[in-house]
Amino acid sequence: MNRRQFLGLSATSALFAGLTGSACGAGTHAAFDLDALARPDLLSILGPDVVRAIGLHYRRLVPGENQVPALHGAILATRPWPSRVPWPVGPSIADMVHDDFAAGRTIVVQGWVLSVTEARQSALFSLLSA
Repeated sequence: MNRRQFLGLSATSALFAGLTGSACGAGTHAAFDLDALARPDLLSILGPDVVRAIGLHYRRLVPGENQVPALHGAILATRPWPSRVPWPVGPSIADMVHDDFAAGRTIVVQGWVLSVTEARQSALFSLLSA
């Protein structure tokens, strides 16, 4: 499976999970919970040790985003719609990753070409899973 197929499958899974969660009475902002943001799709591909190392390296590269509130805010600030738009109406994280690649918002971290959203998610993961 290539990266494009994986992202498409992830987006479909995220949409299904979001719709199922909202139908079951889940909170409308569940997608923007810190734990959810700190779980990049890269985890299933690269594993937690590699994602944690990527996150640590990103935090060294971008010292202004070395704290949980800064990373959380940076991820949410890139949403094309305001944060008050409830989930699942707003874009998914997979959509944000796709948009990053389409717009050229990428960064090379430890040899991996990542979307800025993926790199920030990895940094959050490294902070919250330490």
